[in-house]
Amino acid sequence: MAFFEPKMREILEQNCTDDEDCNFFDCFSRCDLRVNKCGAQRVNNNLQVICDKIFRHWFSAPLKSSAVSFQLQLQLQEAVQECADPGVPSGNTWRAPSVFWKLRRLLQATLRELQEAEK
Repeated sequence: MAFFEPKMREILEQNCTDDEDCNFFDCFSRCDLRVNKCGAQRVNNNLQVICDKIFRHWFSAPLKSSAVSFQLQLQLQEAVQECADPGVPSGNTWRAPSVFWKLRRLLQATLRELQEAEK
């Protein structure tokens, strides 16, 4: 399901009593208890959702192929965890670009190791 930003803001700006009232599928907002309204801005982003719903499942256990070094697998697991659940206090900016580039670099290294093993 995909929505344009104006529609997403409209959906997220609903009445609430806690943050869980402000969840719409994989989009999360925060409840402003002073006015009992959800914020219009998401507190997560699409990369976090992909890391949580897809990559975390793929990389939570050691890869079945021994062609990928254990150290690289650990780095990848840590990067996916950081991406999916950054643990950033509200008000701080999540460092999506740096997490994206870290994941990209680790996934490319994994691909190279797998390709080398096939030779």
